[in-house]
Amino acid sequence: MKVLLQFITATTLTAILFGCREAYTPPAIKASVSYLVVEGTINPANDTTTTIKLSRTVPVNGAIGTKAETGAKVTVESDANASYPLKETTAAGTYTSSAPLNLNQTGKYRVRIITGSNKTYLSAFVPVKDAPPIDTVSYTLPPDGLQVFVSSHDPSNNTRYYRYEYIETWTFYSHFESTYMVLNMHLVPRPLALQIHMCWQNANATDIILASSANLTQDVVYNTFITSVPAASEKLKIRYSILVKQYALTKEAYNFWALEKKDTEQLGTIFDAQPSQIPGNIHNINDNAEPVLGYISAGRVQQKRIFISNTQLPLLWGSDDFYKPCYMEPPGSQHNPQDEVEITKVDYSEFYYGSYIPTGIAYISPTGDTTFTGAHRECTDCTLRGFNKKPYFW
Repeated sequence: MKVLLQFITATTLTAILFGCREAYTPPAIKASVSYLVVEGTINPANDTTTTIKLSRTVPVNGAIGTKAETGAKVTVESDANASYPLKETTAAGTYTSSAPLNLNQTGKYRVRIITGSNKTYLSAFVPVKDAPPIDTVSYTLPPDGLQVFVSSHDPSNNTRYYRYEYIETWTFYSHFESTYMVLNMHLVPRPLALQIHMCWQNANATDIILASSANLTQDVVYNTFITSVPAASEKLKIRYSILVKQYALTKEAYNFWALEKKDTEQLGTIFDAQPSQIPGNIHNINDNAEPVLGYISAGRVQQKRIFISNTQLPLLWGSDDFYKPCYMEPPGSQHNPQDEVEITKVDYSEFYYGSYIPTGIAYISPTGDTTFTGAHRECTDCTLRGFNKKPYFW
């Protein structure tokens, strides 16, 4: 009887879940609303510029997550009626001060935005709250990969609420090295400044990281989890670096980010908490009902960077190989089209028109004709995936 009841229950649930075949597109997916998204912190320091990023939301079923808001006028304003303009950079939707603002630490500040469509948005005036220095950025090596943590404290017990961001940077090599290049329809030695074999890649934090000591006697946050990197990840193949940024928040800003974190990271089933309305501190001065996404804070940001070389990691970590299709496996198997090939003088058009990139000289015949080796661009040009100029901090 028990088995029968289980069968009847399962059958009924299946009918309920899958019996309705008519497709339904929720109004939220069909809606074409485009809300302003404001990201950034007013930095009062005399050695760091202030950057504000503006974008617009796109429909849920859109091809991209956000669209840059270009052509806006962005200014930082003080409660003493001072104004500091930000200029749009070459990065669309990114607005930066031409020099550090060097603001009065006792003042309050806000951001004014006038969009290209002549809509005006204001943030609330906020106090300056500088972050204390980061004590340590540390890591552990469990079997499944690298885990990064941060610890900090404020001796004055004035911070209490913290937020973190990070930027990862790592080195990688293309499978083949190109020692020659095409110049004016000729093959010439490739100068070191134009090398395309060694590159770097960046990745920004995509999650919201918060910590609080509000319930503690001392203002200390210890081993706050920042991120993890899988053991096989290409990031760990040669050399990996992570820059951790620490922000001090007001209680109101912390509550905003906590709600944002819950709504973006902890929802997904009917048993999870339901979405919350997230009140930021930015509004359209002519339409308070228009949602604006973001929260402007003011304060100096602290940061700390660490480097981890592959030699510091367990054997075989960083084993993922993006370029695996570029070589024969196992050795001696039939020639793979992605492998390095020899190209004679009569076939040099393969180089000139971009099908292959020259990698070196195979041999020179007694008559002086040179046969070069070449390989597909995807296997040879690391700039297709990263940048070949060494970062200033590397």
